[in-house]
Amino acid sequence: MKIVAITINKGGSGKTMLSRSLGTAAAGAGLLVLILDMDTQQNLTNWRRRRPAELVLPHVQFTTENDLEDTLTRAREAGCDLVLIDTPPGRSVEAPAAVDVADLVLIPCTSEIEAFEGLPKSARLARVTGKPAFVVPNFVHPSSRAEEEAIRGVAAAQNVPCVPVALHEYNVHRDGSLQGLTAQEVQPDSKAAREINALWAWFSAEMHLKTSARMNKVT
Repeated sequence: MKIVAITINKGGSGKTMLSRSLGTAAAGAGLLVLILDMDTQQNLTNWRRRRPAELVLPHVQFTTENDLEDTLTRAREAGCDLVLIDTPPGRSVEAPAAVDVADLVLIPCTSEIEAFEGLPKSARLARVTGKPAFVVPNFVHPSSRAEEEAIRGVAAAQNVPCVPVALHEYNVHRDGSLQGLTAQEVQPDSKAAREINALWAWFSAEMHLKTSARMNKVT
């Protein structure tokens, strides 16, 4: 079972969007996926409630730092292939706990100065725990190459590599969320969907994930 923490010390950087998009891509590849929602706002949990009942995966479960170890044990016993952990912004115990158990850390970063200020803290957390980390340029304006370059420059200054794909700010991400869906489900031929698919291709190779036909339920 692979565990990935998605974190940055800044709200609005797209942690939840990234979690549900990668989770849905993994489920589409046949993997048994669990997304852990550690944010007390429970945006991912609410997204799961809006999701059509016939779309069983990815599973979403709210958990706390105190319950994290037990939740991961149950997921492993259920044969889960991938666990994505969506962490809250700001100073909290959840992000360090998630990074501590993770095999990989993804740091979604926008071009806002607050994100640039938050990225070093998340990078330091990954470095201290010895976990590999990658920055995901996120919510980049479609017509601004400068925004992506700025994000990659800040990441390089922290000695954190960026993923090869930038995710741009497309309305389909928001529109899909309203239906409990993702961009690749609402508009599979859209630019947003192609970016998520490209990110998934990189991610699955980086994590050495293999597709599976299992459709077990995590309880």
